[in-house]
Amino acid sequence: MDNLKGTDLKERKEEIIPLVKGFMKLAEDQVGTGPRELSGETEKYLLSYEWLGNEKELELAVKRACILSDGPFLQPEDFDLKQRQAKSIGRFVEDRLKSFMRNIKQFETFNLYGMVIPEVEKSLIEMVLRETKGNQIRSSKILGINRNTLRSKIKKLGIKLK
Repeated sequence: MDNLKGTDLKERKEEIIPLVKGFMKLAEDQVGTGPRELSGETEKYLLSYEWLGNEKELELAVKRACILSDGPFLQPEDFDLKQRQAKSIGRFVEDRLKSFMRNIKQFETFNLYGMVIPEVEKSLIEMVLRETKGNQIRSSKILGINRNTLRSKIKKLGIKLK
């Protein structure tokens, strides 16, 4: 398997489910998501998906699904692969900013960057903290930042902890 890591998963369908199960265990260990299992429907869904990327795309999709899942069984909607293909986060933010910018009258003196970046960062951190019920260690792992950095951002952005 190691010599195939660069090849597309669509050419290696038989490896998808064993890889998913390994990534589920990894999410449990690294992010503390708790044990997860695949429903039969989810296995079919993952095998029918046109994986254009390699194992890293699959790993990120599995970790995201484990974090978003409400129960012990991962469901197709936890992966939301078709929606992810249709519209990336970057595209979503770009669309929202275009709408916002149409309403701005004076671009010369407006600090768009200084206004948008802290708001996006604050929203992201608040969302992750809500999902982890305020667990800063888990939140920092999900965000991919150091726990001290997270604490600093919480203070700087005025995020209220519950």
